[in-house]
Amino acid sequence: MTWAPRVKPIKIRRLYRAARLGIYDDDALQVVGWELHARCADIATVADVFPEGRVPCPQCRTKVQRRINARFRKSTGSLHVNWFHCPHCAKRLLWQDCRDALRKTPRCFDCGTNLAEGGALSHRASRVHAELHCTCGKRWTWDTYRRSIRARVRLPCPHCLHVIRRPEAAVTHRAKEALLKSARTGEIDELYCPKCNEVALHTKGHIHCTACGYKRRWRAYRKSLKKRDEKLQCTACRHTFTWQAWRKSARSLRTGNPQPAREFADKWPKCRTPQERMMQIDSLLQALHGRGALAPLFLDGNEASIRQMLDEFATQT
Repeated sequence: MTWAPRVKPIKIRRLYRAARLGIYDDDALQVVGWELHARCADIATVADVFPEGRVPCPQCRTKVQRRINARFRKSTGSLHVNWFHCPHCAKRLLWQDCRDALRKTPRCFDCGTNLAEGGALSHRASRVHAELHCTCGKRWTWDTYRRSIRARVRLPCPHCLHVIRRPEAAVTHRAKEALLKSARTGEIDELYCPKCNEVALHTKGHIHCTACGYKRRWRAYRKSLKKRDEKLQCTACRHTFTWQAWRKSARSLRTGNPQPAREFADKWPKCRTPQERMMQIDSLLQALHGRGALAPLFLDGNEASIRQMLDEFATQT
């Protein structure tokens, strides 16, 4: 897939500098706005693929239905891509934010004491063999500490440092309807044998093919689907591509919160004046402000530089 590139921050800075002087350059607004619109449209397209199971063709963008059973997929992503609110400070964050905060500033899991000492952990090479100490007597190597962060379900909030529990994966409204419908009617989508590609059956926790006799536990079969290089063919242009290659090309567009992209893609074409266009661009940037894991999907640059730019815009408005 050829995706729309991220927008250069220098273009947005020029718009804000001119807006502070009361100047609205309609040509520049059109260029930046449509670049953001193309990026938002791609983000929304990728977000729709996973719950629907319909993949846009890389050649003509016609949606191709995947052959893998989508009824058993209960969420659009794993736990680290779901937004939630801290029950103590009510800050909106991702579970990945809790993990990143501990990787940047290690803290004791028991007493919450800061484990970073001076510049000993400033270089990545020194972190591999570094040993972390706590005043309560706990000790970790850096690698052990990182593995522990990935496995733990209770971590401190990066804002208030209160210990919170990892949220449950949210089931989308569309997935709920599909599960309820299948439970009422007893319908099962067609499964295909990975050995002979004939229609297989899902019975008693197993997948069974009556054509070649293939039989495998259902959990092992579902796990193998993630590694399977599924071939897809467009019905319009007859182009053949693989799901794994398509998924890899869309990796930079994956997000658990595509709502800001959907809203901008819907509202931007309705803007008629330069002031409305500037206001719509500003609304999108305000929606991205403070969400370091989301803003780099839209704007070119790393998380720190984009956060600094959005902080500057917030103080100026």
